[in-house]
Amino acid sequence: MPIETNILALLPENRQDPVAQQAFDQVADSMSNKVIFLIGSKDQAQVVTAAKQFSTQLSTLGMFSDVTGKLSQNLQQAWGQLYFPKRFQLLTPEQKKRLQDAPEQQVQRVIQALYNPFSGVTSSELKSDPFLLFRDFLAQLTAQSGSFKLTNGFLTSSHQGKDYVLITADLAGSAYNLGLQQQLPELAALEDQIRQQFAVEVLHTGVIFYAAYGTESAKSEISTIGLGSLLGIIVLLLVVYRSPLPLVLALLSITCGLLAAFVLTVAIFGKVHLFSLVFGASLIGVSIDYAFHFLTDRLAEGNNWNARRGLQHIFVAITLGLITSLIGYLGMLIAPFPGLQQLSLFSAFGLTAAYATVVCWYPILARTPSQPRTLPMTTLMSTWLAVWQKPAVRIALPSALLLASLVGIYHASYNDDIRQLQALPAALKQQEETIKTITGVSHSQQMLLVKAADEQALLDQLIRVTDQLDTMIGKNTSPKQAALEGYQSISQYLPSERSQLNNFRLIHQLYQQQGAALTQQLKLNTDIKLNHDFSPLTINEFLASPVSAPLRFMWLGKLSNQQSAIILLSGVSDPQAIQQFAAQHPALSYLDKADEVSSLFGEYRIRVTELLVAATGAIMSLLVWRYGLKQGILLIVPPVIAGCVGIAVTAITGVPLNLFNLLALILILGIGIDYTVFFAEQTQPKSTLLAISLSAATTLLSFGLLALSATQAIHSFGITVLTGIMVAWLLAPLSMPQHASHTDEVDE
Repeated sequence: MPIETNILALLPENRQDPVAQQAFDQVADSMSNKVIFLIGSKDQAQVVTAAKQFSTQLSTLGMFSDVTGKLSQNLQQAWGQLYFPKRFQLLTPEQKKRLQDAPEQQVQRVIQALYNPFSGVTSSELKSDPFLLFRDFLAQLTAQSGSFKLTNGFLTSSHQGKDYVLITADLAGSAYNLGLQQQLPELAALEDQIRQQFAVEVLHTGVIFYAAYGTESAKSEISTIGLGSLLGIIVLLLVVYRSPLPLVLALLSITCGLLAAFVLTVAIFGKVHLFSLVFGASLIGVSIDYAFHFLTDRLAEGNNWNARRGLQHIFVAITLGLITSLIGYLGMLIAPFPGLQQLSLFSAFGLTAAYATVVCWYPILARTPSQPRTLPMTTLMSTWLAVWQKPAVRIALPSALLLASLVGIYHASYNDDIRQLQALPAALKQQEETIKTITGVSHSQQMLLVKAADEQALLDQLIRVTDQLDTMIGKNTSPKQAALEGYQSISQYLPSERSQLNNFRLIHQLYQQQGAALTQQLKLNTDIKLNHDFSPLTINEFLASPVSAPLRFMWLGKLSNQQSAIILLSGVSDPQAIQQFAAQHPALSYLDKADEVSSLFGEYRIRVTELLVAATGAIMSLLVWRYGLKQGILLIVPPVIAGCVGIAVTAITGVPLNLFNLLALILILGIGIDYTVFFAEQTQPKSTLLAISLSAATTLLSFGLLALSATQAIHSFGITVLTGIMVAWLLAPLSMPQHASHTDEVDE
């Protein structure tokens, strides 16, 4: 089934830098397919045994293309195999400074290591590396790889009295693959088995767990909203019309609307996003509106029913209603978010198909009159319509609602954070934070994109950038001035050729100046000399080694004719400082998708506000053209006040406003205009009120149920629409000409 579950598919691409977008996509794909497990216990032997069994059984699940538990002997030796032949051009920053300022100190460090019984210096090591430089370089690489040590072939770390074993796995597909997500219960069962069998702690983190939660949450909301709307419509139809034909016709409209929306959306976009389906499920309550007007006219006419005349009676009203609703839905196309554009077209297609079903099929399928009966709640509707004939009510009620809503709007606050699109379960977030604390491994997607003309220039650029980042890290500055906690870069594992050459010259100079002194101190028979030529370690050699497997995704290669790499940032506490730093260098781009899109949310919130004003003006012009200035104002006032109330109530409930609330206003405008136009076009206010009441009830069922969503953005959207539609229905009779409530007394 062509359903998209990736939350990133909702987001716009980078507007300024296509290379940045490619970089983000590559990194996001690589990181999203990783899963990290930790097995913890106070008993080290027990935790290693548990890790062996767990990693073995993980490989049999079929979820993972690769599981890394116990490191093979070849992998353990890979570090030495890669770096040892190049040892005479590899130095730590501390070694580099020492060899530049006081090379004689390196002789003393060798002597101290030899006399230290715990240093483990062997004659073989001393022969191949007399100044013991390589061991410190390897120690630095190990420290950069995290707080792990090798125990029985496993990477282990200690935290709060427990030993933890690290196991990593690569998914056998995308984290958003529904098939893989459906295998998570098997994984959970395996974890429970390991916990109980070995009495250990099992932690996990990875995008797939969040994606699966979002998928299940969306499915639940679709079923709640869709089923709730459908059941509500069925009950209303049976209670009001008391006949199976209206129910069949209504279900025909809904089915045609949803089917057309789904098929056409897939035809255009290739897939329907699950997020669109959550909103699209609420289309049920709107697509039924035109059916209600047709069926209510049929009920009111009784034996005098003529299907074609009945359609002509409502045709202008439902056509104007469709046009104004489409203005509302299609207005969302202005936003650059693929998800909102898809939702806009999904809703527009569905609504148009439902309208076409009423116009084309209802006159044929509903030619026979209904059983003669009075309209339900006639007395109540007559009383309600009579109330709206009183000038005091027509002035006081709208004015009071408008003033009260303005007070609420005044206290409104805005939050454009894109993270509102995704409800994150506390249990998963807690596990992720615990794993980050124990391992030092972060899945942060804040990064710097670094570009250069060629590979060596890129490695040089990476070194210059990381030198600057070092000054921003907490341990190198005061905590208040720290912009980040750390970073990870290819340059930490692979110096540029220029840097390697400088290192080689320093080491060559060390051998020349201090070789004799060390020979004398060690009382060797042969002089210590450097008999190796410069042979740089290349990026291709590094990427071909198993050592680089966890790091390869950071080297992006050629993008748009430039060599590119990324530096992962962790614990960013001052994004503005990083942004300013990147802005000063044309070869740098700061990537933070969440912040970038949140900024876009803010920009388009302003644009949608302008669109809303423009749409209101366009609809107002259409209404004035058809009904005149005074009646046009009476038609537009109810939905405008309804929108103000919807925003005010949302703000009063303490929910920050965002782009979605303004999109809700567009829908309230489009749907609210339907109600007033139907009143203005009809000569039978009671049947119109019944049809509008049924429409409002189903709309409240559909959009109102969105207020139950666990996702804050959808929740606030639902609250705004819920209250806005209620007020739009309440004020709709304002557009009814005075004394019109008596024009259909004969129908009682």
